[in-house]
Amino acid sequence: MKRYKLFWTALVVCLAAGAFAQLGKNCPGDHRNLLRDGAGKVVVFAPEKLSNMAIKQVKPEFPDLPSNFVYDGYVTFKVLIDTRGEVACLWDNAGLPVLAQAADEAGRWWKFKPMRVNGKAVEYIGTMKFHFSAATRSAD
Repeated sequence: MKRYKLFWTALVVCLAAGAFAQLGKNCPGDHRNLLRDGAGKVVVFAPEKLSNMAIKQVKPEFPDLPSNFVYDGYVTFKVLIDTRGEVACLWDNAGLPVLAQAADEAGRWWKFKPMRVNGKAVEYIGTMKFHFSAATRSAD
């Protein structure tokens, strides 16, 4: 009986943790007011849509790297936008680590339109995407 009870307790804890598995570990708070669709799933905005919602964008600085460094690609990561439209946290960086750091630093300074659903301010999640090119030594 005790083992059965322990199993169900563990299952409930895992399911509760899974509800916020999309959020990074560095995202403080309970996030009960995340934007959700009609089925209750958390909405994650694509990079193009999130970019259109930005009211302030900061371009990453291409880091000082050796001239023979060749890279043409993207750095992506998820962001949590708080009820004021500010970046609360970033996680799931994908891309070359030295470039991901530059993208992360720039992404923290972006500002977005606050979002309301039925008059209530909500947090929302999106994916940011920065393009880095060694040929032009730029990022956008």
